[in-house]
Amino acid sequence: MTPLDETRDGLTIVPEHGHVLPVWDVRGFREERLLFFDRHLDLKHLPAADCEALAGLRGRPEELAAQCRRLPFREPGHGRYGLDDFLYPALAGGWLSSVCWVVPGQAGRDPGAALLGALSLVPHVGRRVIETFAREPWGVRAELPVGTIACTGLPGLRPELLDTITAVDFDIDFFVDSDGSVDHTVTETVAALAPLRDRIDSWSGSMSVSSGFVPQEFASLADRLAEALGLTLHRPAATVFMPPDADTMPERSLAAAALGALTTPEELARLWDEELASMGAEGHTLKAVLDAQSDRIDEALAGVHRARALGARATWPGYVTGLAAMRAGRHEGALALFDLCTEEVSDTLDAHAAILSVICALRLGRAGEGVRRARLALDVVPLHRDCAGLLALAGRRAGDDAAERDAQQHAEILAEVWNGS
Repeated sequence: MTPLDETRDGLTIVPEHGHVLPVWDVRGFREERLLFFDRHLDLKHLPAADCEALAGLRGRPEELAAQCRRLPFREPGHGRYGLDDFLYPALAGGWLSSVCWVVPGQAGRDPGAALLGALSLVPHVGRRVIETFAREPWGVRAELPVGTIACTGLPGLRPELLDTITAVDFDIDFFVDSDGSVDHTVTETVAALAPLRDRIDSWSGSMSVSSGFVPQEFASLADRLAEALGLTLHRPAATVFMPPDADTMPERSLAAAALGALTTPEELARLWDEELASMGAEGHTLKAVLDAQSDRIDEALAGVHRARALGARATWPGYVTGLAAMRAGRHEGALALFDLCTEEVSDTLDAHAAILSVICALRLGRAGEGVRRARLALDVVPLHRDCAGLLALAGRRAGDDAAERDAQQHAEILAEVWNGS
């Protein structure tokens, strides 16, 4: 028996959320209808080749686990999915047929805005969402190219919704955010799930401590959740989901990146020596992110180039460094970084970089280029409300009447979706 075999029953809480996919495979998931408690919708787009490769590993959970990226960014050769996008291949590969995302706190009172906001930067799904978006008494739903997505808050967990569910999954950050602010208690959440307690066989979840989304002092919430559900708690170690030769997780560096924390050069030097130097391209990538967050633009830019020289796409630090360059008024440099991010648009950061590149072009006085870039952004993320406005602005500055007309037509379509009219 392998460590993954021990996750077949009870409440299995994995270290980071992407690790749950091989657990679902061990449990024999096929077209499950998942109720998903999480502060974030971990449904970034994955290329079809990655989805097909992962689907080919069905029934081989150890190999599937080895394809999980250790860090929340995408680099060639470092896995095909991760903690922020595992729902996409789970739907595409048939482990799931639908996901109902339960949003915590005030966001759960307007599930339409929560879902549209989360999907608005996911590339290549917006047109399907616009065509299928519908409001229900309990929340909202839409179709994606890979399956059904819905959204509600804790008050929306009505019998007509719960009756459709076949599996439940929690991220501990549903209860508490990265600053330690509590939105929901375990008791009230489990009470809302009373109709499922004796009917659902699969309960799973994630700690999200090592990535910085949940403070360490709230790790005991996993035990409280298992106790409230009356289930045995399984907490497999992170090493279960790593190749044998993988390095340990750079927890302090990741936490600083997740929180957007400022680091002094001295602090970053310590993180480099103690966590990042041995990680090659990944280490340079994360160091560049931390430099950029602290507005050390030249150092961050050098880190981006070093990471790329070692084979990384470096889109995460490229994006964060581009933001810092924009803040500093260095729009030409920012534009070059955003172009790096949009060589292949797959991640939400890539999509946002496409939008920001329009702003940079306009600030540089290149209206015609702004029209071209705005049309590209609108094609990639048509659900995002900034795209139509930027196309209209670029069109006016360039004297392009067709761009203005197209922008107005698209803005009217989006108003119907976002405003529910």
